[in-house]
This record gives sequence, C-alpha cells and structure tokens, in this order.
Amino acid sequence: MKSGYGEFCPIAKASEIFATRWTPLVLRELMLGAHSFNDIHRGVPLMSRTLLAERLRHLEENGIVVRRTHPDDSGCEYWLTPSGEAFHDVLRDLSRWGLAHARDRLTADDLNPGLLMWRMRKRVDIRALPEHRVVIRFEFSGVPKSRTALRVMWLILERAGVDICFKDPGYAVDLTVRSDIAVLIRLYLGHLHWHEVAGKALTIEGDGRMAQQLPIWLQFHRQLGRGYLPFGRPAA
Repeated sequence: MKSGYGEFCPIAKASEIFATRWTPLVLRELMLGAHSFNDIHRGVPLMSRTLLAERLRHLEENGIVVRRTHPDDSGCEYWLTPSGEAFHDVLRDLSRWGLAHARDRLTADDLNPGLLMWRMRKRVDIRALPEHRVVIRFEFSGVPKSRTALRVMWLILERAGVDICFKDPGYAVDLTVRSDIAVLIRLYLGHLHWHEVAGKALTIEGDGRMAQQLPIWLQFHRQLGRGYLPFGRPAA
C-alpha cells in the first residue's frame, strides 16, 4: 500500500493506517471477536475477499494485527496486538459520533437484513437464555428489491451458541417477529425504544413468556447510545 500524506503530524501518520476504506470496519470485527478470515468477512460482506486480505496484510505490516496458526493447523487467525487494541477508544468515540450525528443518514442501500441478523447474533445475551433451544423467525417488510431473498430469516438461540439460518432450519418456531427492516435497524441502533415499537411497528407471535424475554435476550432493553457500543464492548 502506498504511503500517504508526507507529514510528520501524528494524525496524518495514524490516518495512513486507520483511515483507509474498510479498515475501521475490519478493526470493528476483530474487536467483536472474529479471528478467522471467513468470520471477519461475514461482518463486512460487501468487501471483496481480495481487498480484505490486503487490509489485513497492511494491518499486520504496521503492527496492528498478528497472524497466528490455528491450533489444529486448519489455517490462520488474526489477533489484535496491544497497538491494535488501543484503537478501541478511537472506535468507541467514532461510534458515539455516528450515533449522535449520522443517525439520519441511513439510505435504502444500508437496509441489509443479513448484516442486521449477524449483528444481533453477536449481541445475544447467552446468560439470559433458557436451557432449551429457542427458534425465532423474522419476517421483514420494506426490504430493498436487491435483498428480497433475505426477507425471511431465522435466529437459533442456544446457550452453546447462536446461529443464523437463511433457509427454514426445520425446527418448530417459538416466536415470529414481523417488522419493517428500517424499524428493526433503528431499534438495534438505539434510535427507537422497545416500548415505542413493540406491538405496533414490531409484532411478535408465539409463546407469551418468550415474547416478554426477547428484548432481554437481544439486549433491546439497553440503548446503544447510552452505554452500549455497536462494535462490542460496554462503555465504562
């Protein structure tokens, strides 16, 4: 990657590493706990795999990421170095700025059900789940024509882990959630409160007790702009 600004300014030097296209989002995925190439790519699905490999190599060359061989020799993993971990506060402040000042910039191209489900998967409070498996079917309206294949998706909640299904997994459905995709995204971001949309713009069909627990499982009872950050860690 070509060198950047030709300045000794610390902002310029940091920007040569951080402020390239996609790099902040790659760092976000690493801070969310993604370590394999495929897991990182799932969090940035619109980024080409070639460009992702280039960005990871750039971060490794600059001491932000270290590559380690997977314990079973099945491939390599990417881990943040102490210098990489130090970007946490940068991303935290960038996230807060976006929540406060870019909330009205969502466009139709941003309404991606698959990415929303991936984000919600990472946000599930495993400790709050019941001992048995919970299957939630999501039916989205207002999905862009280019993404109609993602209009219906499933979230499989278990204490052992959370899975997303793009096709019917064959399990009995416990809850069916119906919502406009923009409403659910704004709920996830904290632009809307659960009590503002539940039973109105967002409806739930199924087991009543589970329906009451859903906002706790998905942490919709917490507002991202009030201490919970979209890239992973609770604010201090």
